[in-house]
Amino acid sequence: MSDLVEQMKVDALEAQRFSRKHLVLELDFSEASVDDIESTVDTVEYAIQGGKSEENLDILSRLWGAYIGEALRKVCGGEWEQAEGRLGLRTEAGIAHPQEQIRQRLTEGGQGLGDYFRLTKEQLS
Repeated sequence: MSDLVEQMKVDALEAQRFSRKHLVLELDFSEASVDDIESTVDTVEYAIQGGKSEENLDILSRLWGAYIGEALRKVCGGEWEQAEGRLGLRTEAGIAHPQEQIRQRLTEGGQGLGDYFRLTKEQLS
């Protein structure tokens, strides 16, 4: 198993621990759990010390991005890759960048994470 694959699995498990501790969310790699993250994303700054600091944005993007990516990988298959400075989950049908989606959602709003998950699942399948 590559170091990148192992790191994504570790980060996804850490996302579960983080979400349980700070947001009282039980994440189980289901589509519904991605909706649960979406339901708290706008209030997360009140749940963690430092709010939406750059450090916290990096942590949340890394952890939740790995979690959503691993949830997608369980449904669609695929492999994690690092190319041109971007981390992505690639299947034969395309590539997704869930860490980038998390950061965008946290900083700019926009497409909900559940909608992103469903649309990306269709695109990657």
